[in-house]
Amino acid sequence: MQETHGKALVADLIRTQRATRQYSQQAVSEADIQTIVNAGRRAQSSNNQQPWYFVVVRDRETLQRLAACGKYADHVPHAAFALALISSDAGGAADFDLGQAAAYLQLAAWDLGIGSCITWMHFSEKAKTVLNVPADLNFHVVLSFGYPVPQQKLQSPKKDGRKPFDEVVHWERWL
Repeated sequence: MQETHGKALVADLIRTQRATRQYSQQAVSEADIQTIVNAGRRAQSSNNQQPWYFVVVRDRETLQRLAACGKYADHVPHAAFALALISSDAGGAADFDLGQAAAYLQLAAWDLGIGSCITWMHFSEKAKTVLNVPADLNFHVVLSFGYPVPQQKLQSPKKDGRKPFDEVVHWERWL
């Protein structure tokens, strides 16, 4: 599949996307938010169960309260918006499906020049209270989104910030 209508190739999105924890103050349009959320909705799902719900959060106070629900969520209040990923099932296929949705959401955002970062809600019950999520649903993941603040290139001993290909890929069997 080649580049069309100025859109990036998926391989380029995967290669260049990084966790964004510092956001500019630029707002993200409603249309772009809908494009991102729709990508998550379209993610592949085991047996097409689609066990997900997405809550879009833009209110600064609510973002601040969500940040208090994760040990490493300091970036959440500075995002233009966040998405709570909520599922009707726990474990197994539902976790896999949420992972697929998260990847689609993040790649769709990056295609629009919008950065993102995944965050675990360590205090899930508190997070559910913040968003009024029903007790029988599962809520552990928040994705923050916003336009990245320009940063210096990463200084990493790993080429492109990743482990070498031959270190992580084995052919036919382990070593």
